[in-house]
Amino acid sequence: MINKNYEIDYSDWFDEGGYCQVYPIKNHKDLVFKEFRSKNKANEAYTLQKKLAKFDLAPKIIDKVCKLNFAKEDGVIFYDSSDWGYITEYAKTCQANTIISKQDIQNLVENIAEKTGLKFWDCHWYNVGLVLRKQKKKLVCIDTGKESFSGTANAWGNGNPGPKCNYCLKYKCKCKD
Repeated sequence: MINKNYEIDYSDWFDEGGYCQVYPIKNHKDLVFKEFRSKNKANEAYTLQKKLAKFDLAPKIIDKVCKLNFAKEDGVIFYDSSDWGYITEYAKTCQANTIISKQDIQNLVENIAEKTGLKFWDCHWYNVGLVLRKQKKKLVCIDTGKESFSGTANAWGNGNPGPKCNYCLKYKCKCKD
């Protein structure tokens, strides 16, 4: 099903991860389209993001899993429509070791576990982002693919999810050396 209410702005920026592409939505700077390689992958990520968004731990979901058309623009070659994905609130990502601390990430990991029972293993800087809530920046999970909640995607190499060492409880330690 193609959602005719929105179009992908292919002439602007786009971002990609291991399992999805993220595109801006034409005339909606606060929205993005997360595109996956299959409808099944899109549904898996949608379900996890919806669960997290219920507790304000992920960007809000705007619409159901669908396809979008690409906005037409002179000189830009594009496909007629996208693969499967969904429209969600835009969350700004930040460079590693800048304004998002390891403690901020650890707090998000712990909130996710406490409120949803999920373990956010792949919790590195590029899988989290900032959204605005009541004029304040709030850290949220932006990678809601099934692999991010599987121990096989252990971003920090610790025995528990997150950057804090589960032996000495520090963010910088020599326990692994």
